[in-house]
Amino acid sequence: MKRKVKLIVFLVLFLCLAVIIIFKNTIRDFADSVRTKFKDYHKILYVNFDEKTGEIKQLNGINNGPKNGYSNDEEIDSWELDVTRIYQKIEIPFVRTHDSEYPYGQDKFIDIHCIFPDFSRDAEDPSAYNFTYTDKYVEAIIETGAEVFFRLGESIDHSGNNLYINPPEDYEKWAQICEHIIRHYNEGWAEGYHYDIKFWEIWNEPDNSANWTGTMDEYSELYRTTASYLKKIYPDIYVGGYAAASCSEETISLFLQYLQKDGEKAPLDFFSWHTYTSDPAQYMENAVLVRNILDENGYKDTISILDEWNYVKNWDDLNDITEMVRSVRGASFIAGSLITMQYSPVDMAMYYDGQFAYEEFAWCGLYEASGKKLPGYYIFQFFNELYQQENQVRIDKSESLDHIYALAVSGEKDCILLTNYSEDEEISSKFRLSFNGEKNSAVITRINEANPDGEKIQKRLFFYEMVLDVQPGETIFIELE
Repeated sequence: MKRKVKLIVFLVLFLCLAVIIIFKNTIRDFADSVRTKFKDYHKILYVNFDEKTGEIKQLNGINNGPKNGYSNDEEIDSWELDVTRIYQKIEIPFVRTHDSEYPYGQDKFIDIHCIFPDFSRDAEDPSAYNFTYTDKYVEAIIETGAEVFFRLGESIDHSGNNLYINPPEDYEKWAQICEHIIRHYNEGWAEGYHYDIKFWEIWNEPDNSANWTGTMDEYSELYRTTASYLKKIYPDIYVGGYAAASCSEETISLFLQYLQKDGEKAPLDFFSWHTYTSDPAQYMENAVLVRNILDENGYKDTISILDEWNYVKNWDDLNDITEMVRSVRGASFIAGSLITMQYSPVDMAMYYDGQFAYEEFAWCGLYEASGKKLPGYYIFQFFNELYQQENQVRIDKSESLDHIYALAVSGEKDCILLTNYSEDEEISSKFRLSFNGEKNSAVITRINEANPDGEKIQKRLFFYEMVLDVQPGETIFIELE
């Protein structure tokens, strides 16, 4: 009897083992059949989650704060639009204060002439400063959780009157005024704050006549005077410029050489530059150019910051720009640009613009004047999720997928962001997305014309790889499980 029981137990165990082996082989055979089915499919994008290639950079900064349309002199807390929650949700890391006078405060915010309206006054006198409106503006940024990237200087002059974009009468005094602005926001001077603002940018686009009426030599001297003065008082802050309108090798080189004249090297903690384009590859080209110029001129430790970027195909076609930045294809451009920047030698970036203009032409591709989220908002949301995972991993793709921009990370979650963007021609792409590891499910979010609001629309089972059909202008975010 005992022998029969043992025999039965043995047979049961044997059968269970056989079933497990057969089931495992069946799954393996199925996976192999999937691979065989697509073996002739030559377009492949392969992600190696085990090979880390660096950290995700803070490229999701933005120009201007979350409160738009201040218009009431009687009530300085009156705003037509407040998108603080949007900034908080996508965790904007840096907000640059430039061109903030409109429509925020009608010539009341940020600019030196707004804060220190009478240049003949004593720079040491707190009563000579008007911080009221700028305080409210900076407070609004801090409330979002972002760090302030403070542009010292003046906004672009669209009037053509050149009221405030001229070289200061006294460079030393101008530097002293900047000192007291820093003291106000970092040391509490003049009933101020202790925000510990790190980044201070000296002027904006002096190589653009709408921003500076003087020569580049005059600007270089202003920068040299101000940066040297401020760094002696505040050695721990980051001082830089010049927010270049054009990545001209000659102009940038001459500026750097000017900073080193007479054998004294003026401080340049960061070099900032701008690029507006319809081709994300331009960000790679300009980032490489800037990095090389800095290194060749002895500024290898200087941070490279792209602090204005957006879509422009033709500066004369404002309707195209406005429609594009608000569209699904515009969101694809944002995704392709952020991905390109991550692979480039740029260290930080700030999108232009988070300020919604109350007119037909507007730069903001994140939200409408009503506060409604645009497709571009979700790209910033996706990038923030990538940033939270920290580790970028290796991606290899077929040469025929040049129009497919892809970025992958590994951390608490393994995620992939990819988009199909081409400047001129629209190319549909079906390809194999393959990766290492036994990942068999994913949450997939598509941003396209049928789904512009970023809803998670698909969860599916697969083995080692999946086939994706990515339409022109479509962006896909994949969270692997």
